[in-house]
Amino acid sequence: MAFTKLEIGKKKKTVKPSARNYYPRPKAAANNENLVEQFRGLLINTVPSAVGLHLLPDPGLNEAAEEITEQNNTSDPPVESDNVSLSNQEQPFHLGCTSPFKNHPPIVDEIKQKAQGIKRKLNFTEEEISSVEKGSSHRQHMTQRRESRQDPTQPIALLSPKSASLLGTWNVRTMFQPGRATIIAHEMKRYKLSILGLSETRWTSSGEMKLADGTTIIYSGHQDDGAPHTEGVAFMLTSESRRAMISWEPINSRIITARFRTKHKKITAHIIQCYAPTNDSTKEDKDDFYGVLTEIVDKAKERDLVMIMGDFNAKIGENNRGYEQIMGKHGLGTINENGERFADFCADCNLVIGGSLFPHKTAHKATWVSPDHVTENQIDHICISQKFRRSLLDTRVKRGADAASDHHLLVARVRLKLKRNYQPRNPRIKYNVHYLMDSDTVQSFRLSLSNRFQPLQDLNIEDEWSDIKESINRTCVEVLGTKTAEHKEWITPGTMGSISKRKHLKEEYNRSRTRREKAEAHKRYEAANSEVKRKIKQDKREYYDTLATKAEEAAAHGNMRDLYDTTRKLAGKFQQTSSQVKDKEGNILTREDEQLKRWAQYFNDLLNRPPPPELPIIPEASAELNVNCGKPSKLEIVRSIKMLKSGKAAGPDNIPPESLKADPDLSADILYGLLGKIWEEEEMPQDWNESYIVKLPKKGDRRECKNYRGISLMSTAGKVLNRIILLRLQGAVDATLRDQQAGFRKDHSCIDQIATLRIIIEQSIEWNTSLYVNFIDFEKAFDSLDRSVLWCLMRHYGIPGKFIRIIKNSYDKMTCRVLHASGLSDSFAVNTGVKQGCLMAPFLFLLAMDWIMKETTREQRNGIQWNLLEQLEDLEFADDIALVSSNNQQMQDKTARLTANSIKLGLHPNVSKTKVMKVNCTNNRPVKVRDTILEEVTSFVYLGSVVSIDGGSDEDIKVRINKARVAFNMLRKVWSSHVISRRTKFRIFNTNVKAVLLYGSETWRTTNQTSQKLQTFVNKCLRRILKISWTDRVTNEMLWELAGEEPIITQISKRKWRWIGHILRKPANNITRQALRWNPQGKRKRGRPRNSWRRGVESQMRNWGHTWATLGRFAQDRTRWRTEVVNGLCSNRS
Repeated sequence: MAFTKLEIGKKKKTVKPSARNYYPRPKAAANNENLVEQFRGLLINTVPSAVGLHLLPDPGLNEAAEEITEQNNTSDPPVESDNVSLSNQEQPFHLGCTSPFKNHPPIVDEIKQKAQGIKRKLNFTEEEISSVEKGSSHRQHMTQRRESRQDPTQPIALLSPKSASLLGTWNVRTMFQPGRATIIAHEMKRYKLSILGLSETRWTSSGEMKLADGTTIIYSGHQDDGAPHTEGVAFMLTSESRRAMISWEPINSRIITARFRTKHKKITAHIIQCYAPTNDSTKEDKDDFYGVLTEIVDKAKERDLVMIMGDFNAKIGENNRGYEQIMGKHGLGTINENGERFADFCADCNLVIGGSLFPHKTAHKATWVSPDHVTENQIDHICISQKFRRSLLDTRVKRGADAASDHHLLVARVRLKLKRNYQPRNPRIKYNVHYLMDSDTVQSFRLSLSNRFQPLQDLNIEDEWSDIKESINRTCVEVLGTKTAEHKEWITPGTMGSISKRKHLKEEYNRSRTRREKAEAHKRYEAANSEVKRKIKQDKREYYDTLATKAEEAAAHGNMRDLYDTTRKLAGKFQQTSSQVKDKEGNILTREDEQLKRWAQYFNDLLNRPPPPELPIIPEASAELNVNCGKPSKLEIVRSIKMLKSGKAAGPDNIPPESLKADPDLSADILYGLLGKIWEEEEMPQDWNESYIVKLPKKGDRRECKNYRGISLMSTAGKVLNRIILLRLQGAVDATLRDQQAGFRKDHSCIDQIATLRIIIEQSIEWNTSLYVNFIDFEKAFDSLDRSVLWCLMRHYGIPGKFIRIIKNSYDKMTCRVLHASGLSDSFAVNTGVKQGCLMAPFLFLLAMDWIMKETTREQRNGIQWNLLEQLEDLEFADDIALVSSNNQQMQDKTARLTANSIKLGLHPNVSKTKVMKVNCTNNRPVKVRDTILEEVTSFVYLGSVVSIDGGSDEDIKVRINKARVAFNMLRKVWSSHVISRRTKFRIFNTNVKAVLLYGSETWRTTNQTSQKLQTFVNKCLRRILKISWTDRVTNEMLWELAGEEPIITQISKRKWRWIGHILRKPANNITRQALRWNPQGKRKRGRPRNSWRRGVESQMRNWGHTWATLGRFAQDRTRWRTEVVNGLCSNRS
């Protein structure tokens, strides 16, 4: 075959290669192609400006020459044809070169001089060489356009008859092995594929992930929890292809679809990856698969370019009789039953089977090799819409691609170029704040910031804040530097060398001719494959050892934040939010811009609720609270700065808390003037009114927006002012709140409320009295509170007008933007609710809850008798309310009044999550919320602990053990590490496992059986950490001594009595303290009273020779209580 001329600039008449000489390529062509490569290298190495080599599609040119060409940016659509000929489409080719050489005469001279040695062999003429000098202004303009499009925010044209892309499909057998994704991505890059479809990935669920090299994988598998690791399909995309993707949809474990934007505005590339049932599968499975596939194709627009590829387990054969419109005569083997189904499907959907169109060797057609290395079949296929047949330039197997699979990579060359979508840039910047742990860095930061600080008196609030923000951010950039995302690949170069060696052995296997040669080559290949697997496992272990070393260093330096983050990496607990979002109608959105709009729409609706139908009349307080209303002092500012929590994300100002805490005095000097102006003018900078919403997943389907909680990221400097306001108001307002409320209050905790409720249930059972408990849950309580009522409540509680006006101003001008993926949504106003993430939000919310409960319990007494004069109506922790009553009617009345009062403030009870528990009740009448019957339960998770109708804690202990077991197993790489010291392991065990196990243990009524279960679990964990086998004959006492542990019952006793001492130091009218002695008015049953938590505490107290009165006096001395009771009496296990 004569080699086609290389042309520079002006196009010459070319020689069309014949179809019979298409493959294999003659040696002469290969030699000439090497000269082409030399000339290309000469141009690129010599010319510093943009050199473009674009290759018009023609089967006669070596594919490597096309792969190195720069893509031409044109706007021509793909060639469409209604009357398609299925013979091999032969097209001329020429290699063109465009570059702005006009202004570079010396470079042209150098090219001329160096090209003399090869120009005769390539049959160049002097005229052709000199044509390089004739650069036109138009070509210069086009080159500049190409250069400008390197900006990722600019679209790049990718659909043109003058440009081709490589797409592939590959059954990789499994990706459920360490390193498989990286190896496949490396092969994809090696073969210059834009899109690679994968079959039989064996991944479960669906989602999107990004590899270290920037490759994106979107995948679909079995969706059920605990589903087997079978089937599974995926797309592997380059960064350019990912930006061109419009949307994708995981259909099921056998089908995934993706749509890509092309240069032609009216044409979209719709690509479908499949993994069809095998020939032995049931007829129903096959019918279901092709039925779903047909529906997907039918939904595509007629003008779209549809490509279907994957492992169809279908042999189509060489005979295309009856299928001339969708098949060529270059298939392989004989058609089977699956092949007939597949061919019928293609005929019905007007799809052309690419593997049958082009004449290739058998080795370049067969996509699967049998285990005996004798049988080869063509069962993987790539199809394209019949009208776009001429856009398919070639389809062939790449046997050199290696991923230890019995399938070969199938590649199609298509006249297809994708177009990048515009992606909004995230303006957030993260700094290396961990450098501030070094004293020298802190000193440099202080010096740099103080040099930039120049106090100016004549600036307005906005300008002064802009100068402060710019100074702090510039200092952070200069001293700390910006933080980049870490995408470190754990596979070492040595392992990649072994993988490369395995590829060469596969090439030897592919070149083998006889069965003996194939068997010997395959034996060598399997040995190399075993070595690769061994090295990958070794690399994985070394990677975890590196993380373990980092964790050990963090523990040694007391850096708990890094220790926690590294532990999460070791545990694999980086839980990504779903890459799919459902719209209001339940349709799945996969485009980032659509998802961003959906999230903005959701939070806009959530945070802008309609006003209550009836506003309450709330009188103002007769007098304002006696609090400081003057400007913030420097002392207050310093105190507030020191109270900022480190490690928190910055808001719109990009100022991390650590930058202000580096020198609180200097930061106070910088902010003092600004805060004074804000206090006087009662106006906030715009940055302080704006916040970014971060989504935190809750339980439920993560594709549903309602199953996420929004947290606001706010200005760090604004938090300083909020802290000052909170410190001034909190103490004064707290004295007016009800004792039943324990949320967000000093010296109150969840354990107080859990213990009180357990005692009430236990005592009601012992004294045979009826008890009704209604666990109230509100819908989006923090986001629904009406603000007009909130300002009235602040005046009702006597908060001075200065504070109300400052807080109201910040809320009235509040705007939000949603953070999603790599972008920010448009800004929208927020008119309801309190800001979750704001320091003032819990304080303001407690005012609303306190008013609701005061109004609910004011006129009637519907609680349980607590003492001679008082009744206990409820227990509260923020918006988690447990109403208590002694009969059904009282509970119904109280629930109705609470509902009515909460609706006036914009809060609505969630009837699906509100539950009723009845103890010793014979009345079967249900409790209702606005005509909706509430569900009755025998147990309920209250503040994280399981509260049962029998008053015991056995069920809670069982749940705690299961949760702790999950936490322990997730950290198995920590326990097996040889790098992390025992001390650090036990530290992680105590914080990550034991803390989960013993939550709420202060309120447990332990028995011998439950104590044994707890101790058995702890002993197993300790033996695994210390690597002690049961054959080592190590007793439990020896185990505890080695681990520095105490028996679990002793630890529970210490926690219980430490908490009791805390309760005994509270005022005598404290509800939890009163619960220690409370008895309902009833009558005990005959016989021995059942064991209870309080009875166990009193028995232990009597054994020590104490009463509640003596213990109450004893507890006032914290040190003595800790020494003599917690660490003394509790350790004796009496």
